[in-house]
Amino acid sequence: MAVAAVENIGKAYEGRTIFADISLELQAGERIGLIGPNGAGKTTLLKIFAGVEEPDHGKRTLSRQATLGYVSQQPLLDPNETLHHQVSLVFEELKAVETQMHEAADMMARHTSGPEHDAAIRRYDSLQHHFEHLGGWEIERRVEVVLQELGFSQRDLTLPISALSGGQKSRAQLARMLLSGADLLLLDEPTNHLDLHMLQWLEETLKAMTDVTMVIVSHDRYFLDRVVNNIVEMRGGEIERYPGNYSDYLTLSAERQLTRRRQFAQQQAFIAKQEEYIRRFGAGQRAMQARGRKTRLERLKTESLVARPRGQDKAMILNLKVARPSGQEALRLDGVSKSFDEKKLFADISFHLPRGTRLGIIGPNGAGKSTLLNILAGELTADTGEIRWGHAVTVQYYRQEHQDLNPENSVAEELQSARPTMSPQDMRDLAALFLFSGDTIDKKIAVLSGGEKSRVAMAKLLLNPSNTILMDEPTNHLDMLTCQVVETALDSFDGTLILVSHDRYFLDSVCDQLLVLEPAKETGQGPQWRLFNGSYSDYLVAAANETQRAVQQRRDVENQEKRRREQPPSRQNQQTTKSPRSTPATSMKLPSHLSRLSLSAVEELIQKLEQQKRQAEQALADPKVAMIAEQLWQAKADYKRVQSDLAEALEAWEFKAQ
Repeated sequence: MAVAAVENIGKAYEGRTIFADISLELQAGERIGLIGPNGAGKTTLLKIFAGVEEPDHGKRTLSRQATLGYVSQQPLLDPNETLHHQVSLVFEELKAVETQMHEAADMMARHTSGPEHDAAIRRYDSLQHHFEHLGGWEIERRVEVVLQELGFSQRDLTLPISALSGGQKSRAQLARMLLSGADLLLLDEPTNHLDLHMLQWLEETLKAMTDVTMVIVSHDRYFLDRVVNNIVEMRGGEIERYPGNYSDYLTLSAERQLTRRRQFAQQQAFIAKQEEYIRRFGAGQRAMQARGRKTRLERLKTESLVARPRGQDKAMILNLKVARPSGQEALRLDGVSKSFDEKKLFADISFHLPRGTRLGIIGPNGAGKSTLLNILAGELTADTGEIRWGHAVTVQYYRQEHQDLNPENSVAEELQSARPTMSPQDMRDLAALFLFSGDTIDKKIAVLSGGEKSRVAMAKLLLNPSNTILMDEPTNHLDMLTCQVVETALDSFDGTLILVSHDRYFLDSVCDQLLVLEPAKETGQGPQWRLFNGSYSDYLVAAANETQRAVQQRRDVENQEKRRREQPPSRQNQQTTKSPRSTPATSMKLPSHLSRLSLSAVEELIQKLEQQKRQAEQALADPKVAMIAEQLWQAKADYKRVQSDLAEALEAWEFKAQ
């Protein structure tokens, strides 16, 4: 069943057509990743689905039963309200039910008996059942859990929206959407401003919403791989759908492109053959046949001509072979530490990197990743420790701001300065790969945005690399195609690479070693670090296994301790230590299913129920369960049931042990 759809819609801005005559249906439970180059119209299409903008022509429909949640790149929040209030607005219906419950309670207090009292009781019971079924008693917990997972502290809850940073506002908008319970979620770059922990939590949360339809615009390819089950590509004013995640899309897209190239080549050969026939026999005995072929050829060219497959245009292959390699050991750190305002970012980092290592630095926001990179670049000084670069190491530093660009040069001149021998056409090909085309290649550096300057700096670095490169968030401001260009270029780089990135797909493609920075987890504990050999995906598997082992060890210790404390005493000890009973044991009435069990069977049942109780407690503590009202209600019901069953079983054991 279609939750929403657009049919034959078009949109243009200032005379420039973004797309024309496109149609797309969103089926229940679909999770669509909307991808395409910058300027293809992804955000515009999302706004039309959200009803924020109207198409120039065509129509948009939304199922009457569907509710909609929209996360834009520019958060729409009341700056004068607190964070907690703005996020809690999604529970207005529940708040209204709670208000009605208070009114019914007041009515019961005013009318202590009679028909009005009875009616108030019935109304209160009905409202309370509805309130509990929707998880009304858990509103505060659900809000706090989601905000905590998205990086907000308890103190932040009372701050006005105006006091939050841009990233915090985006996360607040995301929190409100996740709590809304909407049937259709439209998310425009939801992973912006999230660290790795938040990204993993968001992925698991969205994957758990199996009955919710989603359209996600994102440049985070790893996120798309983990969350979506369909890809819709926008390019050249058209859309094309691919089943599966982003990796599936890459495979299917390559296969389709290969098929189209073959079809295009066959068609071009057919056209050439027909044109040759028309040229040879247009005025001879076969003139009638030639005119017929000419008519059919013209119809083919206007109605069913196979378009030139993309990727046919010339693409520059960047080769990052360094002219002068460094010594065998590129870098050594001994006891490096850094603090800011009494906050220790990292302490006693010690390791060495052989030449050719590709090191990714990861960790949550505030762990000191960029700070460490700035120390390696010589722009900051460590509090303690020593940094030694190896023999003949030459370092280039790509950072998000303050790039070493001449503001008076144009984009073309700046690129040409990095490689004077490059032909004008090669320079334009390279500029196009970094999203500069047409007149934009002649723009002065001084008038470029921060993202545009970063792209120019990246292109310059790849044209003339040193033997050691430092990078801070290199894929910011790049579209997917350009990210692939950078990844392919770095694949040929035979020097040493050290980078900080939140782009997990990029980390997986480029890095073979990780430096993991972790802030202090408990008061009095210092920050931690570890060096991991392997890709980011390898690290996730290893971290999950370590967590599982730690949880299992803790459970084993808890179980041993609980069994020691709760081990039923022997019949003799029970008789010696039992307290006087006000009611004879023989008068106790057991439930029929327990009365038939032997003492050993009751003991086995107690152990089973204790295990179920621990599982129910874990479900209640799970943030993903707390977010979904129906799951939370079921978890509470399961906990109450097993608690009651356990109490009965313990009473039965006491009775039978005597």
